[in-house]
Amino acid sequence: VSNSAIVTQFDMDTIAKLGLLKFDFLALRYLTIIQDTCDAICEREPDFDLKKIPLDDAATFSMITAGNTLGVFQLESAGMRQMLCELAPESLEDIIAAIALYRPGPMDSIPQYIEARHHPEKTHYAIPMLEPILRSTYGCTVYQEQVMSIFRTVAGYTYGHADIVRRAMSKKKADVLAAERESFLAGAEKNGVNRTDAEKLFHDMASFANYAFNKAHAAAYALISYRTAYLKAHYPCEYMAALMTSVLGNLPKLSEYIAECARYGIRVLSPDINESRKIFHAHDGNIVFGLLALKNVGEQFVGNILAERVHGAFSDFEDFVRRMAPYELNKRMVESLIKAGAFDRLGVYRSRLLASYEGLIDDVQEKNRNNLAGQLDMFSSLGASGGVAPKFTYPALPDFELRDKLLLEKESSGMYFSGHLIDSYSEMVEYLKPESMATLAKAEEGDNKKPARVAGIVSGIVPKTTRKNEKMVFLRLEDRYGEIECLVFPRQYTQFSHLLRLDAALYVEGNLSVREDEPPKILVSEIHPLEENGRFVPRQEQKNPVSSKEDSKRERHSHPTVSQSSITKLYLRVPNLNCEQYRKAVNLAEIFEGSVRVIFYDTSSSEYVKTDLGMEASPFILSELRTLLGAENVVPK
Repeated sequence: VSNSAIVTQFDMDTIAKLGLLKFDFLALRYLTIIQDTCDAICEREPDFDLKKIPLDDAATFSMITAGNTLGVFQLESAGMRQMLCELAPESLEDIIAAIALYRPGPMDSIPQYIEARHHPEKTHYAIPMLEPILRSTYGCTVYQEQVMSIFRTVAGYTYGHADIVRRAMSKKKADVLAAERESFLAGAEKNGVNRTDAEKLFHDMASFANYAFNKAHAAAYALISYRTAYLKAHYPCEYMAALMTSVLGNLPKLSEYIAECARYGIRVLSPDINESRKIFHAHDGNIVFGLLALKNVGEQFVGNILAERVHGAFSDFEDFVRRMAPYELNKRMVESLIKAGAFDRLGVYRSRLLASYEGLIDDVQEKNRNNLAGQLDMFSSLGASGGVAPKFTYPALPDFELRDKLLLEKESSGMYFSGHLIDSYSEMVEYLKPESMATLAKAEEGDNKKPARVAGIVSGIVPKTTRKNEKMVFLRLEDRYGEIECLVFPRQYTQFSHLLRLDAALYVEGNLSVREDEPPKILVSEIHPLEENGRFVPRQEQKNPVSSKEDSKRERHSHPTVSQSSITKLYLRVPNLNCEQYRKAVNLAEIFEGSVRVIFYDTSSSEYVKTDLGMEASPFILSELRTLLGAENVVPK
């Protein structure tokens, strides 16, 4: 027994040999998302029934075809969205096929499937007898059931024998499938199929089979996909609230969904002590932040707030403390509520609440203890005889500046409600038109080394020391809807270290680094400070308002350009092979690997030194090398 669940030490194959039946239960969070969305919809549409929605809804398929499927089950990856845009699905059958196709193996058939889907006359069958089996999928083998039918029709397999093949595929038993080869070829030849065609057909099925879906599985997934897409298309507020609730604690994903809300014109409102629930919920076309999503706020505490709120809204902060005192108020949780702005609508500045809440809680709790002991204080006596107890007096502190409020909100909730620190630099950001970090976060391997330009606030700095004992920094930048890590290498660190501090507003240029199973990063080439609104004056005479003396220097040392695609060798002249310029040039070559061969000219010995280094020869890299070595010492050929 493990965590109250009975478990077995036998694997699935042993279980099958024992004659027992194995079930797989998938704990899909999207089932909870669907249920939470439907519960929210039923608050204003009591008769809503997801099982009765049409399966041919035009708005839903239009949204899917447009690739607006972020947060839709099985359809939100960038690759899947691209496929859907090209496929332009019009029915549930199309979604079933898309889900089954978008897997290693079957995915090789995607171009053929899409082409034949839009141009049925281009449908091709390896052998004529496959037409009845593959007609619905335009000549492409998509499902395990089709493989079973091919074995039966082409090679004469029985239903039972074909199912053995299906099970071998579903369990990725390549040896069992390989053992069927001769049997398949013999049966196909007996049915008049050319051996060469039969061998090619078996090979195609074998490579496809390891990742093949059975159609029942794909159909079940597709129905969930369609339902989530329908809810997003018709009830975006309720759906996005449920979606955000499902990723509590995952700030990058939460930021991504908040950005999606903004695209739909939906605002995520700050927590409100009289309006918020445990989780995110839709309210008047917007989404109210859930109290349980706040840091240091526990579920029991939130449950007590909601239970007390049944007796009426809290009239002010003192009313909240007085009514919640019997539940053993936790000061740390109250502090988090204040910082997030949950009491803002009750009329007292956050600055005054933070300066007073501990003393007020202590006073109320002390008073309650005295009353329990049978004692009455002066104010209780006044209240009993019809007098009015004096209101608590808050210190006369001014309200926090917007920047301070935002930092408090970020600390307590992981996000901003009153705006964003970057908003103070919106004029310059609008002028520069950088890329959205939420967009860059979706970059794929094909985007590797592409130029990237972002503007954001520094939210993290992690210094590192290279193997050559040089300093570099991992810099985390965030804008309103996302964040990205920027790698500041030693040369750039030396040049820009004075700008690198927490909460600094920066404009960063560089190249994307996209690797499998890692979030995209920016390899930094330039960093410039952003100027606050009111101080920023566009420099129309310059190409870029962040141009610097360094840019002017590069312009003065301009070099005749060579087409990047035609460069095969790069000659770099250095004083000697022990100097700093040489070491830094080698470092650049190691960082920006490419196909251009690097050859050094050692001035001290007047000799060419060939290397095994291959590097990229983009305009950015050539510019960096010219700055390091001098324009006359960098010669691309």
